[in-house]
Amino acid sequence: MCAPSESSGVKSHGSSPAGPLMFLDIDDVLCMSSPYGGFAALAAVNGRHVNPEAVYRELFAAGAVAALRRVHDAMDARIRYVISSTWRESFSREQLELVFRKSGLGFVADNLVAGRAWRTPVKLRRSQRVDELAQWLSQHHQGEPFVIVDDTHSGPSLQRVLKVRAGAEPHPFAGRVVLCEENVGLTDAHVPTLVAALRRDVGQPPASNDAATGGEEPR
Repeated sequence: MCAPSESSGVKSHGSSPAGPLMFLDIDDVLCMSSPYGGFAALAAVNGRHVNPEAVYRELFAAGAVAALRRVHDAMDARIRYVISSTWRESFSREQLELVFRKSGLGFVADNLVAGRAWRTPVKLRRSQRVDELAQWLSQHHQGEPFVIVDDTHSGPSLQRVLKVRAGAEPHPFAGRVVLCEENVGLTDAHVPTLVAALRRDVGQPPASNDAATGGEEPR
């Protein structure tokens, strides 16, 4: 494996005054598409939905929003967010901020990374999630701690990060990936793993019980 700065864009040298980063997926993390999903949200934000207030009220799962808020508060509201969801391809930053503010995630809207770095790269051809994240880190990472929140459906390329082989050098993302279960999303059980990753300096190995989490972690 190449050095972390070459293989993943992760920079472990020095310390960064910037707040920690969360790469945030939406579908099956916050939005279960029951009863409303991305298409309804896009229609609502463009003034084409017959009941936009219902969309905003029921778009995100209450438990997932509460769990994310717990992580945000545990980190003293210093988390900066990067959107890795495919929603970044359909919504402008302004539209997504509006959706977040109207749907109980104003703290995410307030803390999106500035400028074009608010989302992972958008390409003409769909690429693997792990490569999109690595490209963002290569371009923008300043050494701050980070965590990746995705789901088992859209994040299969991250599965290998969760597998730690005896004697092998861990992937630079090891201990920094949470994959939520489809139709379940983010839960309180994920909170300790997320907070631990956001508090752990880049380059510091994860505790053995934080090395991988594909679903819910025992509390």
